[in-house]
Amino acid sequence: MHETRPAKITSPITTLNGGHLRTAPVALIVGAIGIGVAIMLSLGSEEGLKRFMFTYLTSFCFVLSISVGCLFFVTIMHLTRAGWSVTVRRVAELYAMCALGLGILFIPILATVISGSDMIYSWNQGGWTMHDLTAAEKLEFKTVANRPPLEQMKYQFLNQNFFTIRVIAYFLAWGGMAWFFLSNSLKQDKTGDKNLTSRMQAFSAPLMILFAVTVVFSSFDMEMSLSALWFSTMFPVYFFAGAFLSALCTILLTGLWLQKTGRVTDEITIDHYHDLGKLMQGFVIFWGYIAFSQFLLIWYANIPEETFWYNLRINQPGWMTLSILLLVGHLFIPFFLLMGRGLRRNRKMLAFSAIFILAMHWVDHYWLIMPQMNPEANLYTLTGMGIVIDLACMVGVIAVYIAMFCMIAGNRSLVPLKDPRLGEALNHEVH
Repeated sequence: MHETRPAKITSPITTLNGGHLRTAPVALIVGAIGIGVAIMLSLGSEEGLKRFMFTYLTSFCFVLSISVGCLFFVTIMHLTRAGWSVTVRRVAELYAMCALGLGILFIPILATVISGSDMIYSWNQGGWTMHDLTAAEKLEFKTVANRPPLEQMKYQFLNQNFFTIRVIAYFLAWGGMAWFFLSNSLKQDKTGDKNLTSRMQAFSAPLMILFAVTVVFSSFDMEMSLSALWFSTMFPVYFFAGAFLSALCTILLTGLWLQKTGRVTDEITIDHYHDLGKLMQGFVIFWGYIAFSQFLLIWYANIPEETFWYNLRINQPGWMTLSILLLVGHLFIPFFLLMGRGLRRNRKMLAFSAIFILAMHWVDHYWLIMPQMNPEANLYTLTGMGIVIDLACMVGVIAVYIAMFCMIAGNRSLVPLKDPRLGEALNHEVH
């Protein structure tokens, strides 16, 4: 018989306990070094600063997807009135709040657009890039009136002013949503007011609609518009699937780290990890399903405006290798790693699976973004100095992201203290 626990926090430490004061500065130093090394090596490369900007966008989209996925986790838990997730929800709330800070990290990318540079987004100076199997064609129509009808239509959406307005709106919307949930949750820690939970539930439905709209258009703007002539209505779902999967992995790893360091030792149980593992496996399958569906529809229709995007990633030798790695590493291996109940209740196996999936999720964004910089996928892109630049930038951006999380967490409780469903979470048991 399962013993019922009282709705009371019993862990001696439920905060970072001053750890943020040590971790954040170190993480910021590591971040500055990593990003600085990536910039210096890029300036000495054939592609110059453009090489850094593309790999920076890759790592930025990677960490942004984690915060976006955590924001969805928080919203859907309130929308469905889920009680089991209460003790892991605060971690998700803190990562979601990082979305507002990530708006600052997007400034270098936005600056290239505002300055009129086509270093990242080719549509910014009238050049629209369409890749075929052998080369990259750049159409040099300098005035909108002289462009093909398709480009004239897309110019109404892809232009400096409208792009800037949309990007600012995304980060304000995500930051506002995250602040709403986190501030009410923290207030409840002090007052124990159950009406705050009701309020968050009431607003979760309209906020979910806002979330869906911002994720759809931000995925179009930040990644899909790198290939401005490409069409895919499934791309936002593909982005969302990877974002939520990466968020689940991050929540799980953070919970394991907190418990290993003596924090929140009693409130997150193996049953919570089991459920997170089940969700991870479910979204590994969902990601694979969406990826295959997008490919199948484009392959079947065989429309030139769509197929060139996959031709580049499948028929170019370097990118073809990465495509195979992504298929095996992002779908098949995680599927089997999370298959059995015993595997999902093994903390070490879950940690390994989560780290492996996150690594593949970064490769996924690399696969989405980098071919638009270098269609030929030469050795510099995939080996040698190119990989050093990629890894240095990745470490740097992730380190800044960790510092951001620590600063937002501060000495706040890492688990809701007086949530009305706390008892349900503490007594959660997977049968």
